[in-house]
Amino acid sequence: MNPITDFRNRLYQINTEVLLAPFPELSEEMARTTQRLKAEYGDISRGAGDQQGIAAAVIAYLKIHSLPTYRDIKYVCFGVSSPYGTPLTRVIEHETLFPKLLNAVELLQPEPRKFRRCYQGLLKAYLRYPGQHTESVYGHRNWLVLREFLSQHCKALNKQKPVMEWTQALYEHRNLLADNPCKPYGKALLAGDMSVIEELKSRLGVDDDTWVMNELILAQIQAATTLNDPEFILQVLPLVKLLEQHTLLVTTGLSLLLRRYEACKVHTEHHALREAALKEWKSPWLEANKPMWHGQIGEAATNMVSLWLKRRTIQDFFELLQADGKADRQRMEFWLKYAEAIDDIWLALGEHSLNNNKPDYRRIRQNMVGRYMALVGGTYNQDNAFLMRIGNYVFIEFGLQNNACHVFLADNLPFIFGQKSVLGTQKGLKNRDHPGHRETLTHSDGWQWKFDNFLRYHANAIPGQIKPKPAPTPGVSNTPSASNPTAIFVKPIVQTIPVQKQQTNAFDLKQLQAFCASYNLHIDDHRTEGGALWVRTTETHAVASTVLKSAGFRYKAGKGWWLA
Repeated sequence: MNPITDFRNRLYQINTEVLLAPFPELSEEMARTTQRLKAEYGDISRGAGDQQGIAAAVIAYLKIHSLPTYRDIKYVCFGVSSPYGTPLTRVIEHETLFPKLLNAVELLQPEPRKFRRCYQGLLKAYLRYPGQHTESVYGHRNWLVLREFLSQHCKALNKQKPVMEWTQALYEHRNLLADNPCKPYGKALLAGDMSVIEELKSRLGVDDDTWVMNELILAQIQAATTLNDPEFILQVLPLVKLLEQHTLLVTTGLSLLLRRYEACKVHTEHHALREAALKEWKSPWLEANKPMWHGQIGEAATNMVSLWLKRRTIQDFFELLQADGKADRQRMEFWLKYAEAIDDIWLALGEHSLNNNKPDYRRIRQNMVGRYMALVGGTYNQDNAFLMRIGNYVFIEFGLQNNACHVFLADNLPFIFGQKSVLGTQKGLKNRDHPGHRETLTHSDGWQWKFDNFLRYHANAIPGQIKPKPAPTPGVSNTPSASNPTAIFVKPIVQTIPVQKQQTNAFDLKQLQAFCASYNLHIDDHRTEGGALWVRTTETHAVASTVLKSAGFRYKAGKGWWLA
């Protein structure tokens, strides 16, 4: 037989025998191989496993300051952010031991498998340790050093063979190793796309207890602040509700929202923002709270919330704190027009309002902490008083509608703001005989016109306009002394307005404007229309009378000082 034919027949016989034999079952062997590879090269979802071993290794490192074996290095990497020992200590918060650990890990680079395993432990520690918010100086510093270390080796780690899913995922999401780590996800999350959260959890093992989850929420708020005004405003309420579920983020989140809201062309009162801010930082009117408010959101946004609180307080008083239980919409709407002009608000609450535990009353007292007194004397259990400082005057309204509005000089009151209680009688808030009492404004027909005139000509207040802040009068105390709560009058130091000796209407207009602004006096200049220059104040204003008379002005009762 031909040798080639014989060889061909032999091969055919061998193939036939092999094909007739059953194939071995390989699935179990493949599964075992997969588990062995994961154990060898690391699975991001796995820890080091041996928690007792980790604890022992960290405690030993804290004690002897050395890492004799690879096993020690690996275990300390996985336990670097957890507290161990006595006293409880975190290696990441240690001034010298943490840098020493990173040096030991870096020396493992020639052994890729070992280096990758230690890198994995450090990555888990980086994601769990609140490095941006820790009170530990070394903890914050070491966390930033760790971030730089992970970022530096991220690309090289991704190129190692075999390629690991978690190293690929980390390289794709290397923004987590930089400032503002979750910013790239903000717009998608704001639009309702939560796929990135699932990806970070499944591919990188990001747990719910990591700072990443908090940053994802703040990223949504940051994304919202980049929207145009109408789109941003639509997002405010859902974002405030989201912050309510994450109390540790409220301060940062509210700061972002309030600063952006204040930058809107129109920033009408937002109830949810106002209530959240008041709950978090209390009243912006208290001196002790002002540094915190200004530090968090700045002066402009603080003033915006303060104005909202003024409006809310005006509404509360004339809707809820009326003695007869009926809302007084006329007075409420009138004073709301002057909310911008009101410098300060206090409440004097009768016994009924002080002890009422209904939610609205509790909210009012909470919002006005440090800004309310007890109203006592006579039959004031059911009544309340509303005290407003506007310029150099304090206006006092009462809940009972048959009461007049009493006006006092702000620096000459029959009481002291901040005292525990105040009389609502003729010896207190209605004391017409007191030297500081200036006017009794009744609510008879056409009362709004009378109030408007007084506010305009005496307090320099115009509806909807923010007044310049009054400069303190030299030599005059804004608060009567405790020993003399009805402190009468201290002679002021009088400023002068330069005038020419031969022509009384030639003077420095800028200095006149500055003088009037410092005392909250309103100026009406009708000279271009053939009229006079008016300064709206009364003869009882001693400083203004002296200065204006010396500048050639003449007084007309009911209108003020004028110069042709």
